[in-house]
Amino acid sequence: MNNNDVLRRIRYTFNFNDSKMIALFGLAGYRVTRMQISDWLKKDDDPAYQNCSDIQLAAFLNGLINDKRGKREGPQPKP
Repeated sequence: MNNNDVLRRIRYTFNFNDSKMIALFGLAGYRVTRMQISDWLKKDDDPAYQNCSDIQLAAFLNGLINDKRGKREGPQPKP
């Protein structure tokens, strides 16, 4: 399982749309575009498929934690 698979599964588990995904990245201080998200969620054999890096996935997960639990005080964790 690669980072793109994890991102896809979380998206469909929580039924997040593109706007929510962008907002979650934003909660971690990471800026993404709708096009990037679309390319990360494509099937592996699609020509427009792009790999989601470890840092990008970590930023998304940090944003998800911030959304569900709330931001903790002090500096945010670095992805």
